[in-house]
Amino acid sequence: MSFSFSSKVTLYLLLAFISTNVSAQTVEDIIAKHIKAMGGAEKLAQLQSVKISADMKVMGMEMPVTTTIIQDKGFRTETTAQGMTIVQAVSGNSGWMINPMAGQGKATAMPEEAVKSLIGQTDLTGLYNYKQKGYTVTLDGEEDLAGAKVYRVTATLKNGVKQVNYISKDTFYILKIGASMSVNGQDVKTESAQSDFKQIDGITFPFSSEVTTTAMPGMAMVNKITSVEVNPKIDQSIFEMPKE
Repeated sequence: MSFSFSSKVTLYLLLAFISTNVSAQTVEDIIAKHIKAMGGAEKLAQLQSVKISADMKVMGMEMPVTTTIIQDKGFRTETTAQGMTIVQAVSGNSGWMINPMAGQGKATAMPEEAVKSLIGQTDLTGLYNYKQKGYTVTLDGEEDLAGAKVYRVTATLKNGVKQVNYISKDTFYILKIGASMSVNGQDVKTESAQSDFKQIDGITFPFSSEVTTTAMPGMAMVNKITSVEVNPKIDQSIFEMPKE
């Protein structure tokens, strides 16, 4: 049996089309199972705000951290260390911080690169509804992660930041998130390993995480969540930069 040139071209295009769609269906299936594992689309659609209390350990110091987020609107963390409170906040496309440990007792505007890296934190629902959010995703293979089989799914956010999600083939939880960003002209890579997943009001949260970054080699920040409030009422003014 032989094929004409036109038939071969048609067959090649057909196979390419099938291959592309199988890949797309595969990543869609993985994300759908991940969404279900996180509580399901209905629950995530209703998630509008959170307030999270945690204990962070770094360099032998333990520091309480409070994080407040309104979906797509604002992100604020307050970290207490040595009796001083460090505040970081992002609202829209701007951000600010107060860092008395660095001699900054008043609110100071964040560099544009820092704001860009934190804007993604205002998205509470991650890969849920990613197309409507303007994200693009690709399935970049499978691998072993500390003994766990995972899918590697890369999400490119609207601002160009790329996040690599390592999704468990067993639970479909995200076991690690990797991201890279430019800071002062240098490429800084950050990884967050997540574990101890628990459901609060039907939504799954990782109650333990360990963050490492090439900006601080050899150092890890370990976070243990102590409480989560789902959809609390939040005054949006807490995200605005103080005028004085």
